[in-house]
Amino acid sequence: MKRFLLVILSLCFLTACTQQPQNAEIYEPVQPETIRGVWLFYREISMADENGGTAESYTKKIGAIFDKCTEYGINTVFFHVRPFADSFYNSALFPWSEYITGQQGVSVAYDPLEIAINLAHKRGISLHAWINPFRISFFKDANKLSDNNPAKKLLNAKSDRVCTLSNGIYFNPADTENHKLIIDGVREIVKNYNVDGVHIDDYFYPDTAKSIDKNQYNAYVKSGGELSLQAWRIQCINSFVSSLYSSVKAVNRNVIVSISPAGNINNNLTQLYADVERWGSVNGYCDWLIPQIYFGFEHSTLPYEKAMKQWEKCTTCKSVKLIAGLGAYKAVSKDTDEWGSDDIICRQWQCAEKAGYNGYVLFSYSSIVSDDFGNNADFLKNQTAIADEANPQ
Repeated sequence: MKRFLLVILSLCFLTACTQQPQNAEIYEPVQPETIRGVWLFYREISMADENGGTAESYTKKIGAIFDKCTEYGINTVFFHVRPFADSFYNSALFPWSEYITGQQGVSVAYDPLEIAINLAHKRGISLHAWINPFRISFFKDANKLSDNNPAKKLLNAKSDRVCTLSNGIYFNPADTENHKLIIDGVREIVKNYNVDGVHIDDYFYPDTAKSIDKNQYNAYVKSGGELSLQAWRIQCINSFVSSLYSSVKAVNRNVIVSISPAGNINNNLTQLYADVERWGSVNGYCDWLIPQIYFGFEHSTLPYEKAMKQWEKCTTCKSVKLIAGLGAYKAVSKDTDEWGSDDIICRQWQCAEKAGYNGYVLFSYSSIVSDDFGNNADFLKNQTAIADEANPQ
């Protein structure tokens, strides 16, 4: 009986989550038919070298970036607003990012996200707020966190809601209070800013170590749970993703929710506990799926075209757009001989386009404007001419 009542209450909650607020002015994002996107990550939008700078200097910097994006045919930017349990906007939940002023928790006299949104929209560019949900810090030293960081408070209390691993500090992905904190932060963004979308990438479980969520899993088993640790972790992540999706839609059903998983489907399931096949085949997890297909055509174990076809097969939900995440940075670093080819990004997109992908997103901005990007840059610039011909003023 108790289990039945819980199901009914859950359904009532989900129904409430899909209702739009009454008498509220709802922003209506404009979404391009074909996505030509780029990730702008935290170092690329940092003002730390100017100790935070001013509204004028930030406007100049971001405006120049978006001008370049327009020149390169970019119509969608994924703007890093919360890389490390911090914020590039005025948040009541997370401290100012150290990549704004050079020190976490120190504020600036302007709102970086508000400026970026206005500059993007003036140029006809959609802006999606990109967050890393569970990542707190690449460093194990908690002293690097500001006192008003919610993670710092949990660490001081020796809470099992956070875990410190060899590769940094993370929120425990199994903890429902962490889910609430992260989703409240996303809701804050969608309520307060005219973003066109909310975007999360491949940071789910930071490791496969049993210690991460030992207490939560043991409690689950003691209560009668029968799932294996792997299946239970997958269920935890599915619950988080679906809750985030419904929460965004409760505020504004028009805001796009997108996920950019790692490119290897099997690794997503066994290492990150991300059930990407479900997200691509069932309503209620995402609107866009943007796998990071950062493989060359000649990759020894998972060549680009093979990976691309695997994602195509698992994305069967009609409401989910499949978009190719392409590794522009590898074309700059010349990762292997084939990545030294000046047209590899062009060829990868042509393959994806033929397969029915709805566009591409490039990692990252600094790579596409690099001199080492070669003729790939000419390909991107040509997309502007193609779009102008298709949509004359």
